[in-house]
Amino acid sequence: MHLVHAAAAKSSRNAAAGRGLFIKGKAKLGVSLVEIMVALTILSMLALPGFMFLFEYLRGGSELGDYHQVLNLLEKKLELACALDFSSIPVGESGDKLIEGANGRSVDLRPSEISKNLVQFKMKVEVLPLGFSAISDPVSRELQRARAENSYKKIEVFAQWGKNGRHKLNLLTYKADL
Repeated sequence: MHLVHAAAAKSSRNAAAGRGLFIKGKAKLGVSLVEIMVALTILSMLALPGFMFLFEYLRGGSELGDYHQVLNLLEKKLELACALDFSSIPVGESGDKLIEGANGRSVDLRPSEISKNLVQFKMKVEVLPLGFSAISDPVSRELQRARAENSYKKIEVFAQWGKNGRHKLNLLTYKADL
């Protein structure tokens, strides 16, 4: 009788120490296939969304970096377009070419590659009539209206990149020749 209690106490100590399961007086060493499959199913259900989140996070960070690079390049092209002489800025739509000004400055609208993406640029310029009432008649003290037909241009620069032109940016400014 003493031997039975000693064996039971020994196997319960093994089970308590994590060396197996204590079932009806015997220590069970090992895990069943069903337990492994249940554990892997639960683990995969928890890990899969985590991996998907990590992948999307990394891809989103890369796209955001591309977006900022294109935006900086687009701002530079718009500044260069504004630095051209007023008469050198071509009216209409221009793209895929180098626009040179009379003052030696130029705007390069040819495609550029930014991190494996080909970025297409184009510039659209419209002449806008400018009307203002800023000249006062000294006798009648009425404001006289003045109109300048060809002295105001709307300059818009566009960028497009990604699969099938998925990403688009545009910046807009005005230039006057008064």
